[in-house]
Amino acid sequence: MAVVVFGVGCTAADKRVAYSPHQLRAEVSPRIPTDRVSDVLVPFEPTAEMVARAKKYTDGGTSAYARADLLVRAITAGHQFDVQWVPVVTTVARETLANGHGNCLSMTSLFVGLARGIGLDAYYVDASDRVNEVGREDELIVDNGHIAATVHTDRGWSLVDFTGELSDYRTFRVIDDIEALAHYYNNRGYERISLASLENREVPWDEALADFQLATYVLPEFSRAQNNLGVAYARQGDDIAAEVAYRVAVEADAEFAAPRHNMGNLSLRRDDPDRAVYWYTLAIKLQKNNPYAHYHLGLALDQVGDSEGSIKAFRRAIALKHDYAEPRNMLAAAYRRLGRMDEAERVRTPQHQ
Repeated sequence: MAVVVFGVGCTAADKRVAYSPHQLRAEVSPRIPTDRVSDVLVPFEPTAEMVARAKKYTDGGTSAYARADLLVRAITAGHQFDVQWVPVVTTVARETLANGHGNCLSMTSLFVGLARGIGLDAYYVDASDRVNEVGREDELIVDNGHIAATVHTDRGWSLVDFTGELSDYRTFRVIDDIEALAHYYNNRGYERISLASLENREVPWDEALADFQLATYVLPEFSRAQNNLGVAYARQGDDIAAEVAYRVAVEADAEFAAPRHNMGNLSLRRDDPDRAVYWYTLAIKLQKNNPYAHYHLGLALDQVGDSEGSIKAFRRAIALKHDYAEPRNMLAAAYRRLGRMDEAERVRTPQHQ
């Protein structure tokens, strides 16, 4: 994945990055099924009244940098727009302002729309240090990472991530508005799943699937959304569609562990443990410290008759996550089958230690 470094005096990416709301709709509409076009929102689109307020709050800035700084401060909690960061709320700019809160993508969209409205050059950036993966015994869902903004001022390029300050120099990857739109829908689908899990209620997989579909219509090569689309299909029992999505994600990103892990889960459900071993091994090469991948590899190795390999995998899962009961149980069972009763007895769950 390309990384763009901006410093003072650098220029923006050579491809088109920013679109007006009208241009963005015109660009992505042909990619989306006709009956879904009306579902497309522009995350950064502000109202005229919002822009007028932003101009009022930043008129005192004597430079582009000063106006950008004033705008950041105006947006954040306790200031004029008074928006508070919260972790799991993805909304478009108008909703973010009306609600008074939003996550990094929501607040970035609000900043980008207002910054452009007052004449600043502002763009989305992917500032993720890593792709966050969540999952346990089931498929891995991935979020949208960390989305921030960059703004070009008289001081060069500055990163805006709503810490309350502008950073004069930072490494990050600029993304165009099309990719930002795909992030918006991917994150919205992710949140439907995450919130339902946190609230201990049934996951609305049909709604999450619809969001992931939109993300992949907008940007077919978006590996995170393709992975999540595969999970949504798998949870609805469509393993064929799930495999197609996982394979697209694998092809799109050579360093992305989650779709390889998910292909292993799919293979295991299909009673193909040899293929599962292949996929889990690939996932572990990319993400060595994922206890769930080691546990699942142990299950697959156990099914192909590699007892020592499965024991090693279960032990590694436990080492990475001490309170992980499932590999402890499987490890004890493996020892018992081999007649190693003393070792089986020593495999205890944390509450018995």
